[in-house]
Amino acid sequence: MPRSLLIGLPSDKKRENGKRQKGLVSAGKTNEESDIFKMVKMIIQRQYDPVILFSFSKRECEFLAMQMAKMDLNGDDEKVNIETIFWSAMDLLSDDDKKLPQVSNMLPLLKRGIGVHHSGLLPILKEVIEILFQEGLIKCLFATETFSIGLNMPAKTVVFTNVRKFDGDRFRWLSSGEYIQMSGRAGRRGIDQRGICILMVDEKMEPSTAKMMLKGGADSLNSAFHLSYNMLLNQLRSEDGDPEKLLRHSFYQFQADRALPDLEKQVRELEIERSSMVIEDEESVKDYYDLLQQYTTLKKDVRDIVLSPKYVLPFLQSGRLVRVQYSTDESTFSIDENVSWGIIINFEKVKTNAEERRPEDCDYTVDVLTRCSVIKDISGKKTMKVIPIKSRGEPVVISLPLSQIDGLSSVRMYIPKDLLPVEARENTLRKVEEVLSRFAKDGVPLLDPEEDMEVKSSSYRKAARRIEALESLFEKHDIRNAPHIQHKLKVLHAKQEIKAKIKSIKKTMRASTALAFKDELKARKRVLRRLGYITSEDVVEIKGKVACEISSADELTLTELMFSGTLKDATVEQMVALLSCFVWQEKLQDAPKPREELDLLFYQLQETARRVANLQLECKIQIDVESFVNSFRPDVMEAVYSWARGSKFHQIMEMTQVFEGSLIRAIRRLEEVLQQLILASQSIGETQLEAKLEEAVSKIKRDIVFAASLYL
Repeated sequence: MPRSLLIGLPSDKKRENGKRQKGLVSAGKTNEESDIFKMVKMIIQRQYDPVILFSFSKRECEFLAMQMAKMDLNGDDEKVNIETIFWSAMDLLSDDDKKLPQVSNMLPLLKRGIGVHHSGLLPILKEVIEILFQEGLIKCLFATETFSIGLNMPAKTVVFTNVRKFDGDRFRWLSSGEYIQMSGRAGRRGIDQRGICILMVDEKMEPSTAKMMLKGGADSLNSAFHLSYNMLLNQLRSEDGDPEKLLRHSFYQFQADRALPDLEKQVRELEIERSSMVIEDEESVKDYYDLLQQYTTLKKDVRDIVLSPKYVLPFLQSGRLVRVQYSTDESTFSIDENVSWGIIINFEKVKTNAEERRPEDCDYTVDVLTRCSVIKDISGKKTMKVIPIKSRGEPVVISLPLSQIDGLSSVRMYIPKDLLPVEARENTLRKVEEVLSRFAKDGVPLLDPEEDMEVKSSSYRKAARRIEALESLFEKHDIRNAPHIQHKLKVLHAKQEIKAKIKSIKKTMRASTALAFKDELKARKRVLRRLGYITSEDVVEIKGKVACEISSADELTLTELMFSGTLKDATVEQMVALLSCFVWQEKLQDAPKPREELDLLFYQLQETARRVANLQLECKIQIDVESFVNSFRPDVMEAVYSWARGSKFHQIMEMTQVFEGSLIRAIRRLEEVLQQLILASQSIGETQLEAKLEEAVSKIKRDIVFAASLYL
């Protein structure tokens, strides 16, 4: 088990933005040693090498590696060995390919014992780096997360250069499973007594987050089985094929069936717990509880509207009295909210790379001077909570999200310039208390959302009217002042939560007892019938035979393009460029627009994809039409077109901003799609298209893109 160290450091890393520079990026000139340089220096001095430094982007891997420009970790003999191994491997390449920036820039780095490993590297370069690392000639390797999966290449030390990653949707903390996988590279069996794991943390991390990451369990093994048209058609074409039988014997169905006894036990236990909760006059209490739930929801809706930045920012002036919400240890069920008072000092916009996607009202924080309870833990860290202003606590300037603001007063006060002394803060809060005492009878005047803040929203007016109606119902309700009403509401709330749990579990049980994907299977068959791939008796037609052969691209869209004559009418180079849209998955900024004839072909592809997606939607398949259409990307059409016309690899790399390894991977996948289309053409006797596809394979299958692996 690796020993983990958490090191808090200021961030010196650059995020991925703008265009990528060819080869390895330059770290720029700097007189100061970066944090990563100091970290590696310490590791080498203490003989904790070899070390793997995990980063979560390809560009950052290269950027961090180039910061090691002044560091040399190898002796002369090791440098000679590295150069010999490197050029022995590169002999597989042509003279032109040996001059690629990625190749020429990598050798000086490797000779100093520093390596880079990510999916954007040329495959042959990745293999050389893996061999050198295994031989102990690379002491410091900068790698992405993929290096920890599928490769048995441990080191003595592992460093996390960040503890957040972008997962395609948001920046989030690493999961425990990801941490286990990467930290597991630390420590070589039979060599190291223990592995060392270092986390570089450049922002605040809550103890609960750290505990989840470092002490959490590994990711469970769950089935990722899903239906595909290719699988369904191959089952229908087979003499003894039965899609329902396949689903019934899938690991997905097995997991669903295995979970049933536990789910039934949970339901029984929850039912017993629920029936044991007896509430006097439950019907009236339930009616009052429902009104409270509506009231709470409406109040939140009103706050979200009124306190949105476009309305509230002009009124967040220094010195304005503000009403803030605070949390209590126990839930209260009342229309009287837990609010305190404070005075605005300042406001600012917060970072956008938050763990959760922030709603608009959380993009700003407000610095408020208010009364807080301050608790210190063993390490001396302070935790502050807002409390009622007249309670015993400390006067603190605390940053609050807009969502915690309950209302803005029309009253503004003078605040001293220097609030660092406790006396100054205490005196200011006493003046706030004096204002509250002065308005004790009618309450401190608040800004009117419509008249003062000019909130022009029909949703606000509708919600405000409903709140007024509910408040009048509360006044008339019999049970409002009943004895022990708060206790009854808490018991009912717990009972409602149990009811919701039971409902959720029963829904899961119904889904488990039914055949997995049964409804989706019917819907997919409807799609195939309407497109003419199968008959009403589930007999596979000629279009279905073509789709049976295609598994490396979207089978329906590609088959429709084939039968529309688009592939036959295009030249070999144009056809190859069009098919690249099926295999390219990365999103590029400022990708060059393809030439006119390619753009026209891409438009035909988009229209075909939109027609296929709309048909699936009509047949009750859950699909986002625009997302599906946009999944076909034209970013490398020009590069692939030129490659098919015989251009050198370094020439096509000048046309695009992608990594060399990414483009090679796309062209290899493209060759796989072409081979499947050849089989599809053979199955329906389309000899003319078959010859055209074979010509396309011969044009793209050459040079560095299909260089042999060093492992073979």
